[in-house]
Amino acid sequence: MSPRPNPAAAPRPAVLLLALLLAGCAGKPAPEPNPLGPEPPTEAEPAAVWNYLQGAHYQRFWHAEAVAAAGVHRSRAPHGPLIRTYVNGPADHARPLGASPLPAGSVVVLENYTAEPHLFEIDVMAKVAGHRPSTDGWAFFRFGPNGAVRLSDRQAYLQAKTEDRGCIHCHRRTAGETDWLYQPRLAD
Repeated sequence: MSPRPNPAAAPRPAVLLLALLLAGCAGKPAPEPNPLGPEPPTEAEPAAVWNYLQGAHYQRFWHAEAVAAAGVHRSRAPHGPLIRTYVNGPADHARPLGASPLPAGSVVVLENYTAEPHLFEIDVMAKVAGHRPSTDGWAFFRFGPNGAVRLSDRQAYLQAKTEDRGCIHCHRRTAGETDWLYQPRLAD
């Protein structure tokens, strides 16, 4: 006589269905990030700005600086030989960029590339409500591709004030005309 199967050891249909559902979900891609992204930074601190860029997935969801000519463009020092620029929603809604002062919450990202091209630095201008009146609220940063802070807003301010060089020193030339935005193609 053969042994009888143990009904308690047999898998139940509900357990099998749950296992199949869980197995199917395991390979499912993560949901799309929110295209609206997080709120723009409200402080001129490098960590707040970098976290905002990462949470906003700027390369995927932000608009190119020039809608008509998006992509990598030639540039000159102090930026890389090639650059790509992005603007967030508040800046994009204020087009044409530089025609009037951009609202607080506007963020402009300029990626610097080598000639190969390889990304080597990320420059950021963030307009923060109540921030330094001498820059009309703009804060300036430079990050490495991994988020390492290469230049904080405080360092950029000190460079301009004590050495007459750097981001603020250069962008100051355009303050009255294009709200500190330097590239003429930003008006597209």
